[in-house]
Amino acid sequence: MKLSDLITNADNRLSTTGTIQFLGFVAMTAVLVYSVYLDRAYVPELFSIFALFCGGLVATKGAVSALRERGKADD
Repeated sequence: MKLSDLITNADNRLSTTGTIQFLGFVAMTAVLVYSVYLDRAYVPELFSIFALFCGGLVATKGAVSALRERGKADD
């Protein structure tokens, strides 16, 4: 797997959704690591938000894919 696979579609065109999701993951990881480094009191809340963000991305992407496939089957 190459890094470009995370932000491109199957036809190697840049994916807006994939890019936003990947950059959001990188930004949230950086904030979480920096907060742990600074020993902030709100790290547990940040970790919860981080986990919900990552889990939510997978769940919404799966739901959208399932709805698209159902729409194609109806056509």
